[in-house]
Amino acid sequence: MMFHKISFYVNEKQLKQKKILNFFKNVLFEKKKKNWKIQIISNDYLRDLNLLKYFLKIKTKIKVDFLKDKNWVLAVKKKDKPVLTNLFTIFQSKLSKTFTKNFIQIPASTAFGTGKHYSTFLTIKNIEWLMKKKKVFKSLDLGAGTGLLAFVINKICKKNVVATDIDLDSEKCVKINKKINEINNVFFVKCKNFNSIFFKGKKFDLIVSNILLLPLKKNSRNFSQYLSSGGFIIISGILKTQINDIKSYFMKFNLKLVKSIYIKEWTSMIFKKNEKTN
Repeated sequence: MMFHKISFYVNEKQLKQKKILNFFKNVLFEKKKKNWKIQIISNDYLRDLNLLKYFLKIKTKIKVDFLKDKNWVLAVKKKDKPVLTNLFTIFQSKLSKTFTKNFIQIPASTAFGTGKHYSTFLTIKNIEWLMKKKKVFKSLDLGAGTGLLAFVINKICKKNVVATDIDLDSEKCVKINKKINEINNVFFVKCKNFNSIFFKGKKFDLIVSNILLLPLKKNSRNFSQYLSSGGFIIISGILKTQINDIKSYFMKFNLKLVKSIYIKEWTSMIFKKNEKTN
């Protein structure tokens, strides 16, 4: 059987609108700055090209490469190197072996969070560091995407974790990924920020949120409100140049910086709520 690799780029909005996973079985996604590189392994490239151009209306340049006779789906997936942290092996495709005691499979999807982006990787590193020092019983992942951060917390502390997101794709991804990873104690709440009756009277020992600077600032009062006294929040999705901005904003709501870590221009920060504040 002859195979071809079809490659093209789309932005975040197009990726969600086109629903590419609904039409193609062997698809690989790779984040490239603001865009996504899509690779489709096809055994009928003329059919699939027509589908992309005339049905899905992909306007960007589409490249087609002939692939020699071998299992190219497997070959391409082998290039998908797992993400390794102190405690976790995180991968998209099934591995013949893992490198740590804990492992999480997050297949490529339109929701954010495979562990490869620096912001996600740094958040996981901060979760691991904090949970070596602090017992956590009630946790929240705000802006959960694929559910990866919620799964990491759950696997370390073995307690229930709440995952929230406004995106319908996120809800579907978390459900699928829970099943793949045999995780039962992560509960999804579809809502924007804290706008749900679910949160009435709730307090959390740990909140994680890997989003962006503006929504983090907008939620700073809520973070303080829903954190237990002495609780922690781990944030990411922010640049090193934005550290002072977010630090000064969080201080207004009794959230004190504990730790920051960096890779290139990205950072993840841990804040603690003042224990004397109710």
